[in-house]
Amino acid sequence: MKRRDFLQISGGLSAHVIVGGSLLSIHKAEAQTGLPIAALQALLDPKNDMVLVPADKDFSEYNRSFNKRTQIGPRVRVVAGSAKAVSTTMLWAANNGLRFAVRSGGHSFEGFSQSPDLVIDVRGMTGIKLATDKKSVSIGSGSSLGSVYKALWPSNLAIPAGSCFPVGVAGHSLGGGFGLLGRSFGLACDSVLSMEVVDASGQIRNVSGQENPDLFWALRGGGNGSFAVVTNFNFRTSPVSMVARFKITWSKPIAQAAKIVQAWQQWLADLPPSITATLHLTKDQGGLIKVHMAGLSVQSESKLKVELKRLQRVAGPAQVSTTTQTFKAAATIFNGGPAADSLFMKGKSDYVIDPMTDQGILTLLNGLQNAPGEIFVLCDTYGGAINKIASDATAFVHRGNTRYSIQYYMEWTNPAASDANIAMMRTLYTSMRPHVSGGAYVNYCDLDLGDGYARAYWGDNLPRLMKVKAAVDPKNIFRHAQSVPLS
Repeated sequence: MKRRDFLQISGGLSAHVIVGGSLLSIHKAEAQTGLPIAALQALLDPKNDMVLVPADKDFSEYNRSFNKRTQIGPRVRVVAGSAKAVSTTMLWAANNGLRFAVRSGGHSFEGFSQSPDLVIDVRGMTGIKLATDKKSVSIGSGSSLGSVYKALWPSNLAIPAGSCFPVGVAGHSLGGGFGLLGRSFGLACDSVLSMEVVDASGQIRNVSGQENPDLFWALRGGGNGSFAVVTNFNFRTSPVSMVARFKITWSKPIAQAAKIVQAWQQWLADLPPSITATLHLTKDQGGLIKVHMAGLSVQSESKLKVELKRLQRVAGPAQVSTTTQTFKAAATIFNGGPAADSLFMKGKSDYVIDPMTDQGILTLLNGLQNAPGEIFVLCDTYGGAINKIASDATAFVHRGNTRYSIQYYMEWTNPAASDANIAMMRTLYTSMRPHVSGGAYVNYCDLDLGDGYARAYWGDNLPRLMKVKAAVDPKNIFRHAQSVPLS
């Protein structure tokens, strides 16, 4: 099921031969920018690294990002094939007074993996190697989630991460990383055992619970361009062979739909950690609200059916579908579409700690119904293994009593519709302020949060994150509009 299809009803970048930009295009770019780009190219490995400027034929392909609304092109893009190439490029940038962004999957909602000057693109590092004992896997930071899943399928293994195959493992994991194995095995960042990074001085370092532990803590939930460039991950693997996939749907008037959402909240309180699900809310025809849930259980289909019947006893009868299949088959169905997907979009997020009141649910559903366009709301179930980890054990703070996250999402094709759609989204979001916690998910980054972004993303972990930032990046080399602040 493509992500677009999931929003309506419920490999990553293909391999490239690494070749440098043409000498002619680089000389032209040097003349236009005054930058010694040829000197940078000479410092890099022509077999593993690539320097691209706008005149190069591969530039547009590498520049494509998920959100057209924020897309810009750099003067120089370096597709780095090693940590050494990252370090070399960073030092070249410093010597030439250039700011840079770091790109992996390119799915930053607000375009923080883009820069008008220089982009260090880690998609040259895509190696995936399973350890001999199969308990861990080494993953290059340019790998997509889909490529990781595919590499682990033959061994009936997985890492707990998101459903969209084209998303980069790096940005996803550094921000936390919710996925449909989350309640069973935790967030993606919870399975990270160690990382290879290039720090603000250009040094290549290993970070883990034993080596540079403060930086290791910060990168698991507070990463995304704030501390270092991660060039390789070592993940703990989780055994996943067969899963039970399910979907359940109601289409009801607002008052009845609100009762179903309230029943769903009650159901979550006793939900076994084997089940992870996303509740999806949209307006339907005839003034109805569609309440749709889909997800996975790592236990038997029979046990799943017991839980779905328990939900229906409170929420009412519904259209239900369950099936037992391989994780490979289930993950493919939930996949978010081809890597070439690029559209105009806006996303926002909330966290729900105390069950939402009847008034809060009605505010949400009425807002969906009254919006001139179509806003999608996806509620991801937390709890289980996610919440068993202390909120200060990693930089990812939204654990403990967190019940679920809310993602508000819109997409469109006509750029002229951007202002109206964003205003529509803001209206709904503003109406929900009295009914939610004030927290937000950094992987659904949102510039509308203004100066309050850091507290919304990291809560009580912010002071320690700022302390780590001051220690490892005192000159604020790694920064963007919503990076961890120095002060």
